[in-house]
Amino acid sequence: MLREQGEGEPALVLLSGLGDPAAWWWTVPVPGEARPHWRGLEGETRPGIAPALARWTRVAACDRAGTGNSPPPAHPHTWTDVYAELDVVLDTLRASRPPVLVGHSLGGMIASTYARRRPGRVGGLVLLDPTPPPLTAPPPVPLPEPLALTSFGPEEVAPGVLGDLPLLLIAPERPATPAEAPGRTQAQLDARFRTRHARHLEWLTLSGRSRAVWVDHPGHYVHLERPEIVIGAVRAFWENLP
Repeated sequence: MLREQGEGEPALVLLSGLGDPAAWWWTVPVPGEARPHWRGLEGETRPGIAPALARWTRVAACDRAGTGNSPPPAHPHTWTDVYAELDVVLDTLRASRPPVLVGHSLGGMIASTYARRRPGRVGGLVLLDPTPPPLTAPPPVPLPEPLALTSFGPEEVAPGVLGDLPLLLIAPERPATPAEAPGRTQAQLDARFRTRHARHLEWLTLSGRSRAVWVDHPGHYVHLERPEIVIGAVRAFWENLP
């Protein structure tokens, strides 16, 4: 079921991370609601970024099959199925301008690879600490949503593959510390950050019209942990679209 708020174009279509419900765009989950995906934020319930984005344009999101309020699919969804779901969302909007896809984590990977396959259907990309397209097969572990993911080829990260599609990447600028990410050494956290940051820099070469905003916070959920930075960056990006 598609949830919408606000008016205006181009619309912002919000794509959640692996296993995350679309409701998190509207309300930040507390720890009991967020785990095991995320630690959540202590204290009173607070709004997510969708209501703020909807002050100046139309915002839409829905749960992928098997997440949130969506029933599980008859079989684990392939990339083709995921793109078909997104086709239906964009068709339902009936927008006169191609919308901007705002994707977090896996949602960022979906947004980017979809834009490569559907040129003309996407007006821009906002990638929130996106998961870089895998060049090898994913590990054989249970996923928090029913997906049958397969590996991508290097063409997904070929320089210029998205032409001049406006692209904004927002991600942490530093690694976490062991106090922020218990159970890992600083060396492990540094290595993970270096690898991910290098892939993000590679991602910026996909479009001739890309830029990055680096956040001084190591959390993966940048839109929930630093919403003011994300909201401001998305608005500036949206206002400067061609």
